[in-house]
Amino acid sequence: MKILYIMASNPYSNDFNSLVKFSRASLNRGHETYIFFMGNGLYSIVRPEIEELAKSGAKVYYCAHNAAQRKVQPESWAESSSMYGLSKLIKEANKVLIFD
Repeated sequence: MKILYIMASNPYSNDFNSLVKFSRASLNRGHETYIFFMGNGLYSIVRPEIEELAKSGAKVYYCAHNAAQRKVQPESWAESSSMYGLSKLIKEANKVLIFD
């Protein structure tokens, strides 16, 4: 199963903790796990928990336009994308969870 998590909430909200726990659980169950960061959620991408998820097999994407607006420089393990890229991920996913 392909599961997509969209993070648009700030990194110090309860949503961030939920995102990490849900992502770990889906990875542990062998699901293809995708995480897309946009809006203020981009500030979360620099947290070490996200790199750990990427190293565990989650595919991490971010909106390049939102990153430039917020002057956030994601690491090389995160892939630059766009709202068009997000629409393609949504179409391909079996489940989509949005943290806003």
